Amino acid sequence: MSLLDVKEKIGRIRFFIDKVKYKRGRHFYLTIFGLLFLIITLFTAVFINQKVEIKRKENILKSYYSENYTGGSKLNETTFYPDEIKIIADDGKEEYPGPGNLEDIKNSNDSEGLPQNGNTIKAYICGEVKNPGVYEIEDGARIIDLLELAGGQDENACLEIVNLAQTLVDGQRIYIPSQEEISGGNYPFFASNYLNDYKSSENRIININTANVKELELLPGIGPVTANNIIEYRNK
Repeated sequence: MSLLDVKEKIGRIRFFIDKVKYKRGRHFYLTIFGLLFLIITLFTAVFINQKVEIKRKENILKSYYSENYTGGSKLNETTFYPDEIKIIADDGKEEYPGPGNLEDIKNSNDSEGLPQNGNTIKAYICGEVKNPGVYEIEDGARIIDLLELAGGQDENACLEIVNLAQTLVDGQRIYIPSQEEISGGNYPFFASNYLNDYKSSENRIININTANVKELELLPGIGPVTANNIIEYRNK
């Protein structure tokens, strides 16, 4: 074998080694790039998911506290505060029921949140429920009871927006929204769920001189019997 042949073989070996090194380097950089791309994609997905969740919760709060969809209710034009009973006479003077009269008004038969003497009401539930429709249910029942009567919620229901502990009133419509509606901010459709939910708001005041039975029942500790007694006392 001549010296030229040896040099040629050595050159081929070096070329092969350089080729292998080049390929390994390229694969290494491709792997690093792929990992970085995957990490960036994951972080982006998490960030977007968090933004969607935050937006959904913001829409829940907006739908619950928004005053644009209170159905034109005038309950805020009032002279009744949750912590006191105040009657305004025709001459403009303020009168407060005495202890005896207050005892007459506060009837012990009122049990807030409990069914009233076996009476029934009818309420309509729709939206993301298994069996929407009008149901007859005990007076004093809550939305959770009506939801169970309708077979429960669908998988796509968003119950965070619904006050399941709210007491039902006769003729009330309950709408169970979907996750998509909440995420999209389409809360006007189910804002009517809360038109009667003023019992937990300490800033709400009701005019006891003009309020009817249903409006009086929105007040803390006031049930049907007490509401009727207040109206009777007011009409004396």
